[in-house]
Amino acid sequence: MSGLRVLWICSAAALAAGCGSTRLVLPDGPGSPYPGFERLFAAAVSECRRVRSVEALIRLSGRGGGAALRGRVRAGLAEPASMRLEGLAPFGAPVFYLVASPGDATLWLTREARVVTGVPAPDLLAGLTGIPFGPDDLRAVLTGCLVPDPRPIAGRRLGDWIAVDLAGGAVAWLREIEGEHHVAAGTRDGLTIEYGEFRRRLPRLVRVSSAPAGGGGGEPLTDLTARLSQVSLNVTLGAEAFSLAVPADVAPATLEELRGAGPLEVPVEPT
Repeated sequence: MSGLRVLWICSAAALAAGCGSTRLVLPDGPGSPYPGFERLFAAAVSECRRVRSVEALIRLSGRGGGAALRGRVRAGLAEPASMRLEGLAPFGAPVFYLVASPGDATLWLTREARVVTGVPAPDLLAGLTGIPFGPDDLRAVLTGCLVPDPRPIAGRRLGDWIAVDLAGGAVAWLREIEGEHHVAAGTRDGLTIEYGEFRRRLPRLVRVSSAPAGGGGGEPLTDLTARLSQVSLNVTLGAEAFSLAVPADVAPATLEELRGAGPLEVPVEPT
């Protein structure tokens, strides 16, 4: 999907800062049963379970679907299945808008004067970042719950980690940090998610990575770090936040057409 890389081409210095840290290697093996997993998990997700809506500024760095990315996104996410993402440039209007509500999604590339409709939100987000999450999944991942409505079904200890299996196949990895167990990592949909910089059990640093291409030791196609700031929780986001008035002179396009176009380079703020 390199044709839909609407975000930002990383400089070498930015890549080193955003993508160069060692990837987390979670312990392997069956482990030993951990009877208290439900209690620990309930405490670890007590705050993210309460999040019904979130607004944040997200600074992205790394690789998404094989393309180097860097930039800022203003995000608004709310239940049910509602999302607004604005790709910010150092000056002028956002370079893209991606809005979604139940059963509807629109991607408007402002500088290309193109718009995609009739495509599921996970496909549009995958085109932008390489990560195929819908609005509810993205909200759950960014707030540390890993999946919407996480339900623990089994737990086991592996060293200083507690692995909690969730209904649907995801695994939450709990670790003690400053005397409290947090969801410090998780696996779902072939992705590994790392969490850090917790505030009241909610992460401000989220890293999403895939396995290396071909299963070898090379670079993963996706290794994207999101740093959250200006976070507001459970604010009222009206229906107008998740709708988009696209000008009449913007040309419609299909996802396939955008995939075949060259990547759209966007200037970034100096670092």
